[in-house]
Amino acid sequence: MSIGGIQLIRAALAASAATCLAAAPAAAQEGASDESVGVADIVVTAQKREENLQDTPISMVALGSEALEQKGIGSLSDLFTGAVPSIRIAPFVGRVSAVSIGMRGLVPVDATQVTRDPTVGVYIDSVYLGRVSGLGMELADIERVEVLRGPQGTLFGRNTIGGAISVVSKRPTGELGFDLKAGIGNYRGRSFATHINLPRAAGISVKVDGVYEGRGGLVQNPLGGDARDYGEIEKYGFKISALLEPADNVSILYSYDLSRDKSTGLYHYITASEQPPAATPSFIELDTGRVKVGRIGLPLFRNPQEAKGHSLTAEWDISDALTLRSISAWRNLDSTQMDGDEGSNTTWGPGRRFGRLSYANVKQDQFSQEVQLVGDVGELKFVLGGYYFKENGRDEAIVYSLGTLNPTLTGVDLFPEPSPDGGAGNLPDRAAEVRVRSKALFGQATWSPEALRGLHITAGARYTDDHKDGRLLFIRGVDPDLSFVFNSSRVDPMATIAYDFSEDINAYVKWSRAYRAGGANTRSVILRTFGEEELTAWEAGMKADLFDRRLRVNVAAYMSRLSNQQVDFLNPAFISNTETVNAPEKRKIKGIEADITLVPVRGLSLSANYVYTDAPPTPVRNIFTDEIEEVFSAFTPKHSASFSADYLFPAVSFGQLRAHVGLDTAGNYIPNGTVETKTETALLLNARVSLGEIALGGGEMEVAVWGKNLTNATYNLLDFRIPRRTTATLYNEPRTYGLEARVTF
Repeated sequence: MSIGGIQLIRAALAASAATCLAAAPAAAQEGASDESVGVADIVVTAQKREENLQDTPISMVALGSEALEQKGIGSLSDLFTGAVPSIRIAPFVGRVSAVSIGMRGLVPVDATQVTRDPTVGVYIDSVYLGRVSGLGMELADIERVEVLRGPQGTLFGRNTIGGAISVVSKRPTGELGFDLKAGIGNYRGRSFATHINLPRAAGISVKVDGVYEGRGGLVQNPLGGDARDYGEIEKYGFKISALLEPADNVSILYSYDLSRDKSTGLYHYITASEQPPAATPSFIELDTGRVKVGRIGLPLFRNPQEAKGHSLTAEWDISDALTLRSISAWRNLDSTQMDGDEGSNTTWGPGRRFGRLSYANVKQDQFSQEVQLVGDVGELKFVLGGYYFKENGRDEAIVYSLGTLNPTLTGVDLFPEPSPDGGAGNLPDRAAEVRVRSKALFGQATWSPEALRGLHITAGARYTDDHKDGRLLFIRGVDPDLSFVFNSSRVDPMATIAYDFSEDINAYVKWSRAYRAGGANTRSVILRTFGEEELTAWEAGMKADLFDRRLRVNVAAYMSRLSNQQVDFLNPAFISNTETVNAPEKRKIKGIEADITLVPVRGLSLSANYVYTDAPPTPVRNIFTDEIEEVFSAFTPKHSASFSADYLFPAVSFGQLRAHVGLDTAGNYIPNGTVETKTETALLLNARVSLGEIALGGGEMEVAVWGKNLTNATYNLLDFRIPRRTTATLYNEPRTYGLEARVTF
C-alpha cells in the first residue's frame, strides 16, 4: 500500500476518533433523555445474517421502504440523479432499458455486451442479475436497498470489484392486507401499484404485486399523426410470491416475476459539430439547452423488453446456532433497442442517408444455485457457501437509415421502411453468442474472543472458476468464423480487524481482493479478447452513534489498486467498431465516504451523504491512432453529496403530516472515459409532502404531493462524441411533479 493511501486512511480515522471521543462524555450525560428521540437502528443482511448496520464492518448505505418513497426511488434508473452519491448510474447510449452502474471510480462504459461482466453486482432477493439490460424495470415491493461499497466476493454469488446493490423484497405476511397506490403527474404521468397479501391457508402465505408507470414524451416529435415522442415511458409488471412454512424452523419461498418495458428513446441534442458548415442542413442548429419540439420529424419506435424469472429460497434452522439456506433461480431476458439519433450520428450532405436508427437485441437466460451454511458457535460466527452460475446469451445489431437529405439540405425524404445502412443482403451488421459457466466456493469467519472483549477478527476467501466461450455469428451479414475462450481459476482473500470502543463507537480496517472476468469485445471486427481485471483494496472506517443516539457518523476511507484495467477505444472510421485492451499500468483510486444523520429534536431528521473520489487517469495506447491517451473514470465526480431534511409534524386528529426536502449534487463528471471534458455542475431540489394515517373504514389513506428537480436544472447526463461528426448529448430529466393517493387495509 502506498504512503499516500496510508496517510489518507490515518487522517480519516484520526478525525473520526477525535470527534467521537470528544462527544462520548456528552452522550453519556444525556443517557436519561427520552430514548424515542434519536437515530433508529437499521437491520441489514450484508453478511448473510440479520444484524445492525452499525455493527457491520463494511462501508454501506441502507435505504428502507419509507426512505425510498420519500426520495422518489421506484427503480434503479431513479438513481441517475445521485440520490445515493456512492452509486454512479448513467444510461447506455441509445438503450433506455440498459444502465451503466459503478462505484468508487469503477464504471463500465459499455457493459451491454453479453460477453462482458459489470463492475457492480445487482442482486434481487440474493439472486444475481447477469445483464445490465432490464435493470431499469420498476421495483415491486421493496423492504430495503443495501449499497455495499468496495470489492465483494466472499459473501456474494459473483465476484465484483466495485461493489454490490442488494434489493430485499417484502415477504408474504400470511394476513389479509391490501396496499393500493395511484398517482398522476405532469407530462401525462400516471402510475399504479397494488400489493395484496392473502390469508395463510394450508400453511402457505401468498402475496401478489403489480406495478405500472406511464408518461408522455419529454420532447415532441414534429412528424405528427400517430408518431411517438421522445422520452415516453410505459412499464408494467407483476410478481407472485408463495411462502410455505411446514415447520417452525423450515421455510420455502417461491416467487415469479414478469416485467415489460415499451418506452421510447431519449432525444439526442447536438451540442458540438466537426462537420463543414456548407454540409449542415438548414434545420440543424447547435443545442444550448432543452427544447420542446424536435428538429425534424422522423419515425420513432418503442424499445420492447421483457424480463422474467423464477426463484426458490429454502431455509432450515438446524438449531438456534446453525442455518442452511438454498437459493435457486432461473431468469430470462429479451431486450430490444430501436433508437433514432435525429441526425447527430450522420454525415451531413446532399443526398446523404439521414436519421440513423440503431436496432439491437439481447437475449439471455441464466440459472444460478447458491447454498449457504450460516453459523454462530461460541466465539465464532461463520458463513460457508457454494455458488454455480450458468448463462447463455446472444446479441445482434443492425444499423438503418430513415431517409435521405434533399439536395437543398432543407428537409428529409423518408424511406417507406427503414433502410439498412450497409445495403440489402448484408444483415445483421454484427451478431454474437456466448456461454458462461462460473463455479465458486466461499467462506468467511469472525472470531470475537471473550478475553479481548470488543475485538473482532474476520478472515474470508473465495475460490472462483470461470469459463466463457463464444463466437461472432455475423459481421455485415457474413460469418467471420471467429471464436474465443476465457478461463480463470483463482482465490481472492479478505481480512478485517474491528474493535468496539464502546457500545456506540466501533472502527475497522479491511483488506480485500476481487476480480472482474475477461472475455471478448463483440463490437470488434476481429473479436479481440482481453484479460481479467484485479483489484486490491484497503479500507478503514468508523461508525458512531453519539449524543444519546441523536447523531450518527459513519465514515470510511479506502485505497484501491486496479491491475489490467479493461479500456475501450472507438474506431474513428467506423463508430460501431470498438476494441478493448488491458492497460499495462496499474491504476490507483482512493476516496472518502461519509454518512451523517442528526436528530436534534423529536420529529426532525437531517442527513448528509458525501463521497470524495480521487481517480487519476491511466495512460493507455490507443490501438487506432497509436497515440497515448489518458483514460478517465466516466460519470465519476471528484466530490458528490446529497442532503435531506425530514420532519414528522405532531399528530392531529385527522392524520399525520410528513415533509421531505432533498438536495442532490449532479453532473461535474467526465461522461466519456477518453475525453477530459466535464459536464455542468447542478443542484437538484426534490420535495415530498404527505398527509397519512387518515382513517378510512377499516384501513388508512395517505395523499401526497411530490416534485423532482424543482428548479428545472439542466446538465449533460451523457455525452457521446463521434469523431469527425458531432457530439450527441442526453440531458437529465426536467422538472416533474405529481399527486399520489394510497390506501391500505
